[in-house]
Amino acid sequence: MKRLTFFEPIFQELRIRKILPYLSKGGVLVDVGCDQPQVLIDRVCEEMKECIGLDIVVDPHTHGNVRILRQDLQKKIILPSNTANVITLLAVLEHMKHPADIIRECFRVLKKGGVLLITVPSAQSKPLLELFAILGFVRREMIEQHENYFSHDKLHTICKDAGFKTVHVESFELGCNTFIRAVK
Repeated sequence: MKRLTFFEPIFQELRIRKILPYLSKGGVLVDVGCDQPQVLIDRVCEEMKECIGLDIVVDPHTHGNVRILRQDLQKKIILPSNTANVITLLAVLEHMKHPADIIRECFRVLKKGGVLLITVPSAQSKPLLELFAILGFVRREMIEQHENYFSHDKLHTICKDAGFKTVHVESFELGCNTFIRAVK
């Protein structure tokens, strides 16, 4: 099992707190890049009809209304179209070689009116994250795996080009992270 630094659960909690107000209860949640353990899913599963977690590093299992599936996130999502009411990608998109492809896949999997919630590190945070990795505040390998850093305009364009009708992009954590809420 991976060894987290002291700060990683704190950063994860801040991302979860950012998206929770936008998480519609009672529907189907798909957490793309859910990791193991599935912290977000464990937090909200009792409020949702179904929670589906996708990641390459998970042990697939089903328990109650939770399904965890092994999925290479660089490929097509293994769920049918119009499955989810909400999809989350928390600190995932920056690891994608082709981020526009995963956003298009999220659009496909979302039901009409469904919401995509994303957090990514901001472009300005790259030097800070690299320093945090050197100091051991975050795992160096996670920062080295970053394929992309995004401007607000780039994120807005990727979501609009995928077909989302409403896209809201804002900074949080003193500008170190970006939050996106896109509605199908």
